[in-house]
Amino acid sequence: MTHPSHLQLSMHADKALSAHEAIAVTQHLESCPACQTRTAAVRDEARFIVTALQIEATEEPWEVTVPKFSRPLSLRGFALANLGTGLVIWLAQFLWKTLFGELIVNATTWVTSIYLPDIYAMASTTALYLLEEGTTMLDAYLGFVVVSLLTITVLWFLLMYRKSRSTMGVCFLMIMVGTMVSPTPANALEIRRDKDVVTIGKSETIDDTLFVAAETVLIEGVITGDLVAMGRRIDISGSVEGNVLTFAESVTLSGKVGGFALGAASSYDLRGATVAGDLWAAGESIGIDDEARVGRNAIIATQTATVEGFVKKDLYTFAETVELSGVLGEDLEAFASRVKLLGDAHVGGNVRFRSGNEDRLHRAENVRIEGGVEFLDMPEEFKDRNRYATVEFYLWQVARLIAAFLVGLAFVWFVPGYRSVSIGAGVEALKTAGVGFLIMVSVPIMAVLVALTLVGLPLSLIAITAWLLCLYLAKIVVGAVVGRMLLSQSDSLAWTLLAGLSIVIVAVNLPFIGGIINLVLTIVGLGLIAQKLIEKLASRDSSDLSTT
Repeated sequence: MTHPSHLQLSMHADKALSAHEAIAVTQHLESCPACQTRTAAVRDEARFIVTALQIEATEEPWEVTVPKFSRPLSLRGFALANLGTGLVIWLAQFLWKTLFGELIVNATTWVTSIYLPDIYAMASTTALYLLEEGTTMLDAYLGFVVVSLLTITVLWFLLMYRKSRSTMGVCFLMIMVGTMVSPTPANALEIRRDKDVVTIGKSETIDDTLFVAAETVLIEGVITGDLVAMGRRIDISGSVEGNVLTFAESVTLSGKVGGFALGAASSYDLRGATVAGDLWAAGESIGIDDEARVGRNAIIATQTATVEGFVKKDLYTFAETVELSGVLGEDLEAFASRVKLLGDAHVGGNVRFRSGNEDRLHRAENVRIEGGVEFLDMPEEFKDRNRYATVEFYLWQVARLIAAFLVGLAFVWFVPGYRSVSIGAGVEALKTAGVGFLIMVSVPIMAVLVALTLVGLPLSLIAITAWLLCLYLAKIVVGAVVGRMLLSQSDSLAWTLLAGLSIVIVAVNLPFIGGIINLVLTIVGLGLIAQKLIEKLASRDSSDLSTT
């Protein structure tokens, strides 16, 4: 008699034999007690193995998640990645300045004459364009926002109360009203705009506040309210009973102003003008001729200030060179590199020269000063001093370190996902820096565009607040990464964070290159925050899809 093998008996116990073999083995077991004993032993062995391993039968297959392999980045790789990012930024700036500023502009200027406007010209041109096209764009945007909100509301009502006919009628009525209603600009003052010239004639009187914008603005008539003017060239020879606010490339004031005059321009001149209030002016060159009168104080910020007229009270100047040949009723306060008192200049009070160098004050023989002449040092905030030689600097850095450490601990405690964030090598590091640079530049621009409407103002404030918070957290996240690289054997979050932040604080305060390091670390930190957030959202979406 041929007995089945041990393998055949084991397969028979597991019901793994074919039908023909299973019938043969079954017939043999009916007449062979020895094989019956062997089969029972095989079944007991299988039962014991199942019990020992505690295997539970499940209907669903196991899901095995294989983690993505990522090569750990060494401190050397981290330093090289940041150095590469900094060099790319520096190289871009250098090439832009060299190729565009030196080669292209100079070569084009040699071929043909090119007008290169200054900052006032570019700002005034931009403002004129916004004034011409901005109202239409803003109205269209507001109309779109209103119609969109109304449509969303109507759809929500239809979904919630779709069985009610009265609700359907109300919704259609709301749609009709919304399409007919659109925001229209309401002017609370006189507004005049033109691409070329806006002129207020000598025989014209405006009994209101006037807002005017054009390439050239000529005010020859009378304005009983305030005047706000923007353009490339502004000439005011008429009378303004209120205040005058101007912003242009060139401003010439030769009329009468009943209030104060405030303006910024490349050249700002008072030619025979009378200003009853204060004069606040900023620009490259500011002049007050011998027939001009200022009824109160004059505050001037410029490169070259020429004062030949009369200022009833004080004159404050922030300039490179100040030339005074007129009359001051009270004091002269000069924050300047050089002051020249010329001709028959008369100062009714004191002269305080914030330079500390007496050789930089030139005084003619016929100049009269009723008070005294004081040579004072520049205020501390205007002085160039070595910050590393002061105790306050180090105390402030210690305070920064403590504050960043506490904020970092709280941040990684509430958001534990950032404990394991890391910077990749090579292309991954550049990708992180690119994302951070995009966020740093684009978020403020988009927030300003959204803030142009009252509807988007809350969203803009939230975006700016989140952006500022991320800017502060950026270097803290980088500090945590650096700390883990240095203390890879330590399991203490506090020690690794403190070590990394200490290195970051020292690096951003290095002479000459501290600013570049600060910028690079901020960009990289923003990229890390954004990438981790994107990964979190992507994993949540994938988990939601798997559950559905």
